[in-house]
Amino acid sequence: MVTFVATPIGNLGDMGERGKRALEEAEIILAEDTRVAKKLFQLLNLPIGGKKFISLHHHNSKKVLSQLSPEELKNRPVVYISDAGMPGVSDPGSELVQFCQQEKIPYTAIPGASAPLTAYLLSGFGGEFTFMGFLPSKGEEREKKLEEAINSPRTTILFEAPHRLPKLMEELKKKAPHLHLFLAKELTKKFETLYWGTPQELLEKIENWKGEWVVVLPPNPNAHLSSPISPKEIEELPLPPKQKAKLLSKITGKPVKEIYRQLIEEKGE
Repeated sequence: MVTFVATPIGNLGDMGERGKRALEEAEIILAEDTRVAKKLFQLLNLPIGGKKFISLHHHNSKKVLSQLSPEELKNRPVVYISDAGMPGVSDPGSELVQFCQQEKIPYTAIPGASAPLTAYLLSGFGGEFTFMGFLPSKGEEREKKLEEAINSPRTTILFEAPHRLPKLMEELKKKAPHLHLFLAKELTKKFETLYWGTPQELLEKIENWKGEWVVVLPPNPNAHLSSPISPKEIEELPLPPKQKAKLLSKITGKPVKEIYRQLIEEKGE
């Protein structure tokens, strides 16, 4: 049987007794990073000897899953753990679940700490939410995801690499300068820090971007006016700038004059 076990996202004290027992009793440990997994065992004072550690991450998941023995997973105690938090969130846990379903391998989960849910609670935005995971690093896909997050009727939770966070703030500053968002740094750790503010305020406030972060964007109150067409697609329509500005204002909630001025500046008119 395969048990998906949540691990601490920063504070070792968040590891529950059920999770510890599952790790202790497991004969096979499927882990996003076996080095991180073994370090966790050491910190929890759990025995490592006699256990089989297998690396299972996004870059090798297809190969590893094709080599796993369904019978072995059915008949031996197996656990899957990610580097931190609930399995299946920005790791190949869901692929292993699908493998278990296909091979009729019994599986269960022992819940625990979750960075996205913790940040969602601390943000205070509430309501329905969407978790995007890590943003694409560049290109049209990143642009599309950002527009989706800014214009969503739901609270949006996402991860971003620390070295790209200043870039993200600059992008949000350009696209939604009045957006009041939430950033959580080093959740549950000794130096946990919470920030609220506009992109510009956060750029001025935060000096050290190193560490693990979660970004939370509030729901867009104008989302009910949104259209199936994206802002970028509207900008590409053969319409006069004034008409484009009015349409974009309805979708984004920005003032018509501000959008019109930006359109004129971009065209160099």
